[in-house]
Order: sequence, then structure tokens, then C-alpha cells
Amino acid sequence: MADFRSISDDDLARRGRAFAKRGQFALASEFLSEFCARSMRQEKAIPAAVLAAYGLAVGMSSDVKEGIEICLRGLNTDRRNPEIYLSLARLHAQAGSRKRAIESIDRGLSFSPKNSELLALQRQLGQRMQPMLPFLSRDHPVNVKLGRLAHKLRSGARDKTKTVLA
Repeated sequence: MADFRSISDDDLARRGRAFAKRGQFALASEFLSEFCARSMRQEKAIPAAVLAAYGLAVGMSSDVKEGIEICLRGLNTDRRNPEIYLSLARLHAQAGSRKRAIESIDRGLSFSPKNSELLALQRQLGQRMQPMLPFLSRDHPVNVKLGRLAHKLRSGARDKTKTVLA
């Protein structure tokens, strides 16, 4: 572990968030862990965006569940921050919950519709189709069966065009 004594609190937060943004999650976790520890010793509030970056770093480097919990603490502080929803979406995707990831993206986009990072993650994950019968819940067995059938028909049509074009 690095010696952080000569680094200011603001610098720790700035560098930690930059490491998280670049995908260097182990380094981000170290810097932001030190920032959070200092803030707690000084009884200062930890900014929600820093908690989101720290949660992302922890979740991507060691423990996804803990990372999500840290992000949720940040969300309790600032419900309108798209950075928190982006971190949550990435962690949910990492945990294998595409549904929750998409819900987090949609919530973040409701506060910041032009957020390029949220839009890029949305494109990467894809969007859910509307339920076949919108007056029934998405989980209703009829919607589930019809949705699977429609997916097979769409996939089959794509596979046939690929074969014809090849």
C-alpha cells in the first residue's frame, strides 16, 4: 500500500476518481479508501460522487456486493446524480443482473438524458423490448411466452439472412 501522507484529501479524491474512470480499479480503491478513512476520522461527509467511484472500484476489484452497497449509500445522499447510477449499472452488469443494470441506466438518464457514458453503456447492454401485451405485467406467463417466441422468430430471421448473404 502506498504512502498517502503527502497527498491532500482533494488530490486523493481526484486521483481515485480518475483511476476508476480509466478502469484501474485496484488503484482507485486504494486512493478512495484512504480518502474515505480520512473523511470519517475528521467526521466529514463523503461526497456522493466519491462514494460512487469508490463503490465501483471495490465492486470491480474485489467484492461486487459490497461495491453496490457503497453506491447505494451514495444514492441515499444524492438521488439525482447520474454518476452514481452509472456506477450502479456497471456493477449490476458485472454481477450478471442485466435487468437492474438497465433500470439504473434508465433512472440516471431520467436526470441526465444526454449523459454520454450512460448512453454508451445503454447501447452496449441493449434495451429491453416493450412487453408483447402492455396491459399485462412483463413477468406475466403470457408475455414471457410471447416474448420468447418473438425473440426466436427475430433471431431465426437474422440467422437465415446471414446464411443467404454468406
